[in-house]
Amino acid sequence: MKPLQVLVLATACLGALPCATAAASSMPRPGAAAAASDATTAARPVPEGSAPMQPTLPRADLLHELLVQAPSLAEARALRDAADARGDALRVGSQEFTAQAQLQQRRVDEPPDNGRYAEWQLLLNRPIRLPAQARADRDLADALAAQSRDALRSARRDLLDQVLRAWFDAQLADADAELARASAQALERQADTVRRRQRLGDASRLELDLVQAEQSRAAAAALLAEGRATSRRSALQARWPVLAADASLRGDPASAEMLRDTPPDAQALGQRILDHSAVLAQARAAVRQAQAQAGQARAARTPQPTVGAYLGSDRGGRERIVGLQLQVPFGGPARAAGERAALAEFDAAQWRLQDLRMRVLEQAQSLRAQALAQTRAAQALALAARQQQTALARTQRAWELGEAGAADWLLARRNALDTRMQALQARFDASRMNALLLLHEGLLDQPTPRPDTPSATQSPAPSDLPSALPAPTPSGGTSSAPPAGMR
Repeated sequence: MKPLQVLVLATACLGALPCATAAASSMPRPGAAAAASDATTAARPVPEGSAPMQPTLPRADLLHELLVQAPSLAEARALRDAADARGDALRVGSQEFTAQAQLQQRRVDEPPDNGRYAEWQLLLNRPIRLPAQARADRDLADALAAQSRDALRSARRDLLDQVLRAWFDAQLADADAELARASAQALERQADTVRRRQRLGDASRLELDLVQAEQSRAAAAALLAEGRATSRRSALQARWPVLAADASLRGDPASAEMLRDTPPDAQALGQRILDHSAVLAQARAAVRQAQAQAGQARAARTPQPTVGAYLGSDRGGRERIVGLQLQVPFGGPARAAGERAALAEFDAAQWRLQDLRMRVLEQAQSLRAQALAQTRAAQALALAARQQQTALARTQRAWELGEAGAADWLLARRNALDTRMQALQARFDASRMNALLLLHEGLLDQPTPRPDTPSATQSPAPSDLPSALPAPTPSGGTSSAPPAGMR
């Protein structure tokens, strides 16, 4: 070969060598493409598992059955029947006929009527209930009946309050367990992918150790969450077995939207809760009962006469006796003292109602503030969860491109999961508060839109204080004007 040809051939080989080397280095390693595909598929930050459980109310048919079977309500119904029976006794009165019979033998020693004579006497009498006393007894009977019904209503409200709190606690525990279980399953898939990548040389042993540790932590968290959910569900169903018919705790899906409503303004809400408060209704019934008892004490100051008739036979039937009997007791200082005590108890019941009204209003405003804060927190945390999910997606992509390590991705993933759990907690807390507001507004059984303004149509609040007796004053006496704004 000529020297010129050798030089040209050598130059061509040297020029082609860099190209061949670059082409060889750009070729994927065996299995590397598959590992990258697996990593992208398994570690992509998609929503883990199905959508979390939404807070809902228990099904209406189960609530109805629960209210029928609840022992506390059965007790309240029995007490209502007892109050009705006592009211019937008061209406008919306790005045009864009394019969007396007297037999005697008379001996006369002096003539001309000396001898022994059989004599007898029959007496029938009955106390007379005066019109004022009958009216006071009827008022007390009506007050007892009203108080027993308000006590039943209050017991029903208390029971529903307990059921709702336990129900939402169990629902939240189930939702937490569902989220933790989905997180553990996603990390298990990710760990399998990293193991394959590590065998192919595409992932380091450190990355595998980090992911496996996180997998173990997530599995433990899922087990603990599942245990809490089982405990809450079992406690709920043991306390109220009727709810076991809805073992999944899904409730009524139609109520989910109602529970997301923002509470109305404070003034309208406070008035509505005062209008429908079972506790205040029971306190008003107690005031009415105290008023009736004071009326009874006032009527008792007038003596209750006893009238009767008698028939007798003297001297062996030679004398017949027919007559009438009247007994009138004279009232003493004890009757006046009893009336003063009843009036003082009536004053105390009115002051107790005023104090209870302020406490109910305070609790209503506190409940509204908590509901509003929880609703806003749930909205903010939902936005934060979406933002954390976006940050997780970017960290995931950076890890795939080698711009971030596994520790960065695990930290971003843990932050996203924590934010989702906080958002879930806030959503259930807000729904619990809104449900309690619905209950104490009297809207739970028949859901209707809340009035947005105080001018919305509302039933007028009944008067808190009876008008027959004057209202109390701070000095313990009475004034002519009843306390305003009480319900």
